[in-house]
Amino acid sequence: MITINLPNPMGEEHWGLWIALYFFLAGTTGGAYLLSVLFYGKDQGLVRRSALWAFLGVAVGAGLLVIDLGQPLRFLNLLLNGFHPASVMWLGSWFLVLAGAGLLWVYLKPTSRGVQQGVAVLVALVVGYTAVLLMQTAKPFWNASPLLPWLFLASAATAGGALLQLWYPHEKLSRLVIASALVEGAVLALHLIWTYPAATPGVLALLVGPLAWAFWGFVVVGWVLPLFLERRNVALAALLTLVGAFLLRYFVVMAGQV
Repeated sequence: MITINLPNPMGEEHWGLWIALYFFLAGTTGGAYLLSVLFYGKDQGLVRRSALWAFLGVAVGAGLLVIDLGQPLRFLNLLLNGFHPASVMWLGSWFLVLAGAGLLWVYLKPTSRGVQQGVAVLVALVVGYTAVLLMQTAKPFWNASPLLPWLFLASAATAGGALLQLWYPHEKLSRLVIASALVEGAVLALHLIWTYPAATPGVLALLVGPLAWAFWGFVVVGWVLPLFLERRNVALAALLTLVGAFLLRYFVVMAGQV
């Protein structure tokens, strides 16, 4: 069952669809921008287009965080009420604001490679901090392994590459998506093995329990099939990869609460 009733994440965690959507949007669009800057920087049209996607992903993500906080003014208080660098929520909120402003600037104005790369650093922080946010909680499935940020980054590269493929079906990009998908699968397997002793209920919920539909849906629909189709039907492979990217974030969010 998909849960959408989300209280303040600073308190007792009970997260579901909105947080999974935020992780998916930020990871996918952010990954697309990172890949465009790192590997296709000469194609300024692609960089600007991916900057717009990422800005929209960050903007919607910020809106989902406001929903999660329950009151818009609480989001503003989190940003403006003092300097709290030890707070992951405070840092993440500022990462969102700064990355969003930078992405909008890249889209609207001609910018240098240095500016685009600096914004890419902020975007990478937005993508990675979501996993760190989970690891700050007392949930073994999220914090028993140090691999969760790497899983989210690998998944962002895979999903971001898939998003780019819908408009830019290039052989080099296909190789990048395949490589990142293989890394993603390996990191996920290691994370499950690492966390199993401390988070047995969560891992079993994925393999044979109530979250098995999401886990095996990711494995079959969002991972195996796209790898098989990558050289045969790029658009279908990309769409299935995006479905898998959402399923991964959903089952990671939910398994930590089993």
